[in-house]
Amino acid sequence: MGRPSSGWKLRPSRGQGRTRTVRFWVDGVEHERSTGTSDPIEAAKEAARIYADAVQRGRQKRKRVGSGLGPPLEELLATWLVTLASTHAAGTCDTWEMYAFSHWVPHFGATHHVNDLSCAEYMRARLLVVQAETVRRELTALRSFVAWGHDEAGVFPEKIKVPTVPRRSLGTKYEKRRRAPAIALSPEEAESIIAALPEWSESKKVEPFPIRARFLIGYETSLRPTTLDRLLLDVHYRRGARMIMLGQELDKNRWGREVPLSSRAREALDRVCSRLEAMRGEKESALGPGEKMAPMPIFGEHDYRERIEEAAKAVLGEDDPRAAIFTGAHLRSARITHWLEETGNLPGTQYLAGHKLTTTTARYVKPSLRAALDVVSTIEKSRKSAPSKHEK
Repeated sequence: MGRPSSGWKLRPSRGQGRTRTVRFWVDGVEHERSTGTSDPIEAAKEAARIYADAVQRGRQKRKRVGSGLGPPLEELLATWLVTLASTHAAGTCDTWEMYAFSHWVPHFGATHHVNDLSCAEYMRARLLVVQAETVRRELTALRSFVAWGHDEAGVFPEKIKVPTVPRRSLGTKYEKRRRAPAIALSPEEAESIIAALPEWSESKKVEPFPIRARFLIGYETSLRPTTLDRLLLDVHYRRGARMIMLGQELDKNRWGREVPLSSRAREALDRVCSRLEAMRGEKESALGPGEKMAPMPIFGEHDYRERIEEAAKAVLGEDDPRAAIFTGAHLRSARITHWLEETGNLPGTQYLAGHKLTTTTARYVKPSLRAALDVVSTIEKSRKSAPSKHEK
């Protein structure tokens, strides 16, 4: 809580002029405004008017929110989410939107129900159904919302306290895992799964979109699925280029960088871009004078689950438990693991993966018996090629 409301005081301005300012506290917030005059009598009159107006506005806010006459919660949340677009990654905005409309709206119901007590109740209710780490992320987003609602929107007349999940709290495991941890894949298995995918979609409901090339590029670059979805033709990649120009807006960590491509990745991208350019030409020919097309997504956002499941079962086998939980995102972990196995170049792998911390890269690496056998085999070959001390 801030200081209580208090009467106003005149003071000289902080600038070089002699214009007087009025200083006061209303609803725990300090205000200091210019009276627009240096005359003490006129300044006092203006100060009294400014203070009375601020007090009246505060009362109206409290009355409006307290009586449920404030903006609808859904409308307020939508406005808040729009303000995040320039400061937060797209993935974060999408996640927070899910929190807002899937969890907050059902719990709070209305804007005037958002307060210290209901936020604490929200934390306890969520800990009964999800793990503590998930609740911590949700509360981080909720703190951002209520701070914005107080400081910028002026909807909450008092600062709302969002509690912190106790350190020892574990929460509750979700009754059905929605995403399994990445599985261990050999390079041969990863390549075979990609090869088993169709080159392009076959649905007649939507325009054709590339499938195999998308997952090949994902495996060759380790780019995140959400980044691949948002790559644009001639913006982030132009046919014949050696790099993908990754803007900050596409990266989870806001790390804009050039992503080098293997010859295999360039060939796959160029094939896709060539077909997209032909499709774009047909569409542009139908445009009117002065009309322009928006940049075309190279891959776009689509549902690949059915095709991925078919490919995984075909390669790994119906009875392999990995086939039941495999997702396209697991190719990213596999790629990072295979790069480190093949090259041992941690800084280069870290850069390609978009990790600013080596500890993050380490979490993606999957140990395996296959890799262990490879280490032993490499050591054996090294010993055979180099004479031992006893042989000398």
